Order: sequence, then C-alpha cells, then structure tokens
Amino acid sequence: MANLNEAADFTALRELIANHNSFIIFGHINPDGDSIGAMCAAALILETMGKTDVRLYSRDGKPTFLSFLPGADRIQNRQTAGKHSAEVALLLDCGGPKRIGDEFLHLLESAGTVAVVDHHATNGGFGKLNIIDPDASSTCEILARFVLDSKIEVSAELATCLYTGIMYDTGRFLHSNTTSAVFQACAELVRFGADPSDIAAKVFKQRSQARLRMLGYALNNLHTAENNAISWTTIERKVFEDLSAIDEDTEGIVEEIGAYAGCEAHVVFGQTPEGRTRVSMRSAGRVNVGDICAEFGGGGHDYAAGFRSKEPIE
Repeated sequence: MANLNEAADFTALRELIANHNSFIIFGHINPDGDSIGAMCAAALILETMGKTDVRLYSRDGKPTFLSFLPGADRIQNRQTAGKHSAEVALLLDCGGPKRIGDEFLHLLESAGTVAVVDHHATNGGFGKLNIIDPDASSTCEILARFVLDSKIEVSAELATCLYTGIMYDTGRFLHSNTTSAVFQACAELVRFGADPSDIAAKVFKQRSQARLRMLGYALNNLHTAENNAISWTTIERKVFEDLSAIDEDTEGIVEEIGAYAGCEAHVVFGQTPEGRTRVSMRSAGRVNVGDICAEFGGGGHDYAAGFRSKEPIE
C-alpha cells in the first residue's frame, strides 16, 4: 500500500502515465460526487499530460446533478460502452475490482496494467500500482495532491472536478474526515478557479422534485430504536414508481434521517430495479458501520458504509 508522504509513490504514477498513451478510467457502481469528480479530473489530468486516448466508464452513468462537471458527458455506461481495450485501466474510488460492475470486468481484464487510486481502508491493493490512503477524505483529495505535487497545470475545470469530489465526500465539510489538509487543498483549488458557492448550489440545490418527495417519504416512514439512538427507513421499489423517482433520488437521504440529537447510527434499506436490497449506513462516530457492512460482504469506511443483498427487503 502506498504511503502518500513519500514522493516516490507519486513518481511511480507519473512514470506510469508517461510510459503509456491509452487509458480507460473506471468509477464505482452507483457513482457519487467523489467517483464522478475523480473520473472527470483524471481525464483532464491525463490530457494535460499529453495523453490522447482516454475513455471513461461508469456502469450506472452519472447522476443528473453532476452533469455540470467538465467531461461528465463523455462517461459511457453499461448500455453505451463498447469493447475498448487500453494499455492502462485506472480504477478510482473502487475498494475492489468488482466495484466497477461485472459488466465491465472484461474491459479491466483486457488492460495491460491496472492502477488504483482510492481512500477506502478495505482496499487491499489489487492493482499493479496502488495509491491507497485511508486518511484522505476522498479520492479527489489524493488526486489534488498528485496534481500539486507534480506541478501539473490546474485549469478552472480541473479545480472544479476535484473540489466537487472533496466537498461531496466530506458531506459539505461536516464529516470527521474534514481535516486541515482538506481545507489546504480546497484553498488551492479555489485559487485555481473552483467556485464553492456555485458548485454547492449545483450539487445540493438543483435536485429533482422527485428527490424531495422521496425525502418526504423517507422521513414520514422513519423508525427508531434503542431510545432513538438508531433510525432507519425502508424504500420499496414501488415507492420509486409512485413518486416517479429514480435511484439517484435517494442520494443523501441516509444522512438526513440521522440529523437529530442523540442519533448514533442511521440506515436506509432500498430496493434496486432487480429486486435486490441495497443498504446504506452512517454513524455519528461511536458505531463502526464499516465492520457491520463487512459482515454482509460490503464495506466502505468506519462511519459510512453499505452492502447489497439478494435477500428481500422485508
């Protein structure tokens, strides 16, 4: 596992980029702001470094509220992806290879070299090159350090992508992963042209009406236990149909149902279009939900994690 305090680790990544021209970039399934931000940022970084064959793949495409990110329109999903091979497959924000989705594993297997940049503690390092820093707030924070360490030209577009990912994975700088290093990186990105107010408005204040209706449903069907220390809500597939909602309309709801005094852990049980159960867990800091999710084959972070199950939602 790479130690980001050692310049040699970034040197290895610089050398990998310098020695190859064709790259395929992957984010994780059900992508969030850090995943899409990192993908778009990586494409801009590679092209700034002179690479001409760069493609982006996200099994589930991109959430509508992240469509403003430069390069997001280039992302191919499972319906539009072709059979493209490349010298290097770059996996971002993926704790394991299957996080890109089974539909894309053939693309991964066809790549000459696999490189991983991630901040999940559960990532054991499955690439030929692994830059994994569990102390980083986000994959975008790691990429921001790479850019600044490598003295790569930072355009306003690149700064916007990186700032968005950091802002998103720190929960608008509310989570415990908001460190002095986060603010230092963001200060540099703002200096290069990222607009905090504009980015926050586009990500958090321009969601669909269906998302508001979904939040209302989740709150109206909130359950608690253990003297209100635990809260949860369940969203069956029929609710999506009734509210004309899509999967991305549940994004962030797990944080909302724990936003009251005394809540220690909060959970959303959702249902995928295929009928599988999708579980998202968050913790205020005393409950390690990462360990709980790992017991069910999932993972993430100590205080933010999830898993999927073939078991029915009820």
